[in-house]
Amino acid sequence: MANRSSTKRQYVKISKNQKQALLHLVFQTGMKIREAAIRLKIKYAASKTLVLQFRKKLIKNEFHYASEKPCQTFPRKKDTTTVKIISQVGGKEISSKTYIYN
Repeated sequence: MANRSSTKRQYVKISKNQKQALLHLVFQTGMKIREAAIRLKIKYAASKTLVLQFRKKLIKNEFHYASEKPCQTFPRKKDTTTVKIISQVGGKEISSKTYIYN
């Protein structure tokens, strides 16, 4: 087994203002994560983790689960969707049904 060093890495907590500034620089101004981290004097690994967690949280909030099984998802939208199903035999319309989804 390899001997572990007795020194521990220093942990620095990132303030709420720095987190908001990082997310603003990355998502609203389009700056790269590394550039924003250097500008705010935050470690790149920590800033990358924050950005990835934010993206994951944002994506999770945009989906509404149709059932308890997570594979059945659809995007939550304020728009309504209209679907019309037409049954035809030999080119003649037999029946049609319109569904409206919110």
